[in-house]
Amino acid sequence: MVSRVLFVLMISLGSYSSAQEEYIQPGLLAASITYSPSTMLNHDQSNFYATGFAEYFLDKKFSFRSDTYLFLNSQNEKYFLHGGVRSYFGIAYHLSNGNWEGNIGFQPGITVMNRKLYNTRPEPSIALRMGTTYYVWKYFHFFANLTYTASKVSTYEFGTIRTDELVFSAGLGFQIQTKKN
Repeated sequence: MVSRVLFVLMISLGSYSSAQEEYIQPGLLAASITYSPSTMLNHDQSNFYATGFAEYFLDKKFSFRSDTYLFLNSQNEKYFLHGGVRSYFGIAYHLSNGNWEGNIGFQPGITVMNRKLYNTRPEPSIALRMGTTYYVWKYFHFFANLTYTASKVSTYEFGTIRTDELVFSAGLGFQIQTKKN
């Protein structure tokens, strides 16, 4: 039943969006900053990040995208992590129907997470992301993303510790067209 409702909704949105101007074009530059909750996969901790992204469309199917996650705090009383930042840059593939699109992306990057304030060291990291976006108007859109980040933190006391997370972000984004059609 739910799949039928989603199918009808996507078809109706696709019909609606085909009547209006399509905003997903080569040269589109989109960006946003939002508050993102996460859950660690190797530890019993839920974190919160300030998440920002910038994305440049090469064409309707491919874009370059950069995401940065700045650690704000944790829901847990005893933090495993005390701070950090993750930054990624990669490519995304898009499937669009008018102004509604789904996307998947792969982004290598760097993570600087600290277990203690004195222990900060850059580590390689990767992010796998999937999301959906609806371009409402030529200057803004709504989005939702789920990102898996694979990373680690090296400590003197315990060696290397996995800090993989699932990060959810959603909100209002803005875009401008940098090329004339």
